Amino acid sequence: MPYEDQFSALSHPLRQNILHLLTRAPASVGDLTDQLDASQPVVSQHLKVLREAGLIRVTPDGMRRIYRIETDSLEALRHYLQQHWLAALGDLGPKD
Repeated sequence: MPYEDQFSALSHPLRQNILHLLTRAPASVGDLTDQLDASQPVVSQHLKVLREAGLIRVTPDGMRRIYRIETDSLEALRHYLQQHWLAALGDLGPKD
């Protein structure tokens, strides 16, 4: 499966919450920790998984690292899912 890493990364609820927060605005680990019920080391580990799956990217900003959504990867994943969704809908059509 071409998107196995992305699906695996998205399978954890905390990573889903992190991704949701990052859709609102880029954030540092500290910013995310303040908004989540998790410690900084836990948030950092989940950010690493999301980054390695290509769903987010990190850029330095002075002493902080800012995490952002990787829009190209999410768009590719959306397109992949849409293809399967449309194929499944087509299978529901009338049978001759």
